[in-house]
Amino acid sequence: MSDTLALVESPAQLLNVLEWAYVHPGEAASLTIAVLQPVDPRSRAQVRRLCRFASQSKLVWRRYEVRAGYLGRAGELVRLGRAVASARRLVIGDLFSRTIQLLLPRSKAREVVVVDDGTATTELVSLLTYGRQLTRWHQGELKPSAKGGGPVNRWLAREDLERTTFFTCMPVAAPPGTEVRPNDYAWSRATFGPVRVRSGADLAGSSLVETGVIDEDRYVDAVGWIARSRAAGRYLAHRRESRPKLERIAGLTGMEIVHPDLPLELTALTEPIGESVLTFASTVAYTLPIVLGGSPVRVELCEIDDAWITPDTAERSVDFLRRISALAVDRHQLSRIPPQARRRPDPVRSAASGPVTGPSCPSAG
Repeated sequence: MSDTLALVESPAQLLNVLEWAYVHPGEAASLTIAVLQPVDPRSRAQVRRLCRFASQSKLVWRRYEVRAGYLGRAGELVRLGRAVASARRLVIGDLFSRTIQLLLPRSKAREVVVVDDGTATTELVSLLTYGRQLTRWHQGELKPSAKGGGPVNRWLAREDLERTTFFTCMPVAAPPGTEVRPNDYAWSRATFGPVRVRSGADLAGSSLVETGVIDEDRYVDAVGWIARSRAAGRYLAHRRESRPKLERIAGLTGMEIVHPDLPLELTALTEPIGESVLTFASTVAYTLPIVLGGSPVRVELCEIDDAWITPDTAERSVDFLRRISALAVDRHQLSRIPPQARRRPDPVRSAASGPVTGPSCPSAG
């Protein structure tokens, strides 16, 4: 097995490993990418396309069906565990992943590189900085931390670990004892383009409904208002959005529903893209301004109202949405698209939805 092993579970993580390898050719000379195959068909299709690009870049990759049936999963984890145990350097796409956390005790890696897994990187860095156990931002309030913050924190605190690096486009400060290297999507910009601009606006879809954070009816209504007010002609669906929701959006707005074959960062460089890209606060609010830098395309942030947030959403999750929205606007000077002015509340619906607290907050997806 190679000296450097990358563990990725999504198209975005795989893209960011390709970016890391391009910027660090010496460190990536012995790289093997272990692709822990996702389940949903659209994610698998995007991963398959990105693997072709990896091959074109002379990078070695291997698929692992770690979400197959019990026996198949066990066999794949044993095979993957051997690879993890022999790697001197690990490049990790998602430290929140239970599968990756299951593999970490096998590793004696002297160096760890963490590449972006979207806006979740900001929460990861915050939790590691304060010694908190790793819990995804949308999975409720944090539990009291065990001593040492949890198994990942203790694994990263090993005396034989020589260096931990975050390769990221996010505005984060390195946790104590680590370093940050910037990801400016050099591989994407060098390999694809130039940007081809089409007239009109494209709206990037969000999976916040599927995550359980945003009410579907409120989201669909908001998309309809944005489509009308900004003359958006295309809806660039997130790979995790449900088919029934997308059918509702198409029926309400008349927008063309587009299922990108690649992460949106590459779609914007390989296909014509709208002169305005409208997005709820999400990873692309950070990445597209970098990828499209120097082009006439404008990236704009769609805000949402707290009334869209489901009653069971934890305050920690709402705080996360506010934080990543404010950071994106500040970092890339994005224009904000305010939510539609509230109509007189429906007493029946208001009672069913529960109380809403806090100021208007932008969304992430």
